[in-house]
Amino acid sequence: MRFSGKLGLVQQTEVRPGIWEEVVTEVPVLGTVRQVTAVLNGEGNVLPEYTSTTSITVPARGVGPQDNSMIRYVTYKGLRWQINSIVDEPPRIVLYIGEVYRGPTPE
Repeated sequence: MRFSGKLGLVQQTEVRPGIWEEVVTEVPVLGTVRQVTAVLNGEGNVLPEYTSTTSITVPARGVGPQDNSMIRYVTYKGLRWQINSIVDEPPRIVLYIGEVYRGPTPE
C-alpha cells in the first residue's frame, strides 16, 4: 500500500551557552506500507494501550544511516507514531512504528 506522510527529525540546538533544546522539523516523504499490525495490550489496565508493529519503507536519500538517530516519529493515518526501530536496506530504510508519539513537535 502506498504511503504519504512526514518524518519528524529532531536536532539538538544550543539556544544559550550550556542550554540545549530539541528542535523538530518535519520532512514530507513517500513510501510503502509493508505490514500493518495492531496490538491491544490490556494487562492490568482498564483501558488497553494501543500499539503497532507496522513497517513503512521510505527512500533513504537525505535520511541516511548517519541521520537515523534524528528520526523520532512518522505521521501515519493522521497520527504521529514513535519509531521503535530502523532497518537500513539501501536505497531505502524501513521504519517500525510502535505507539503514539508524545514528544516535542514543530511549533
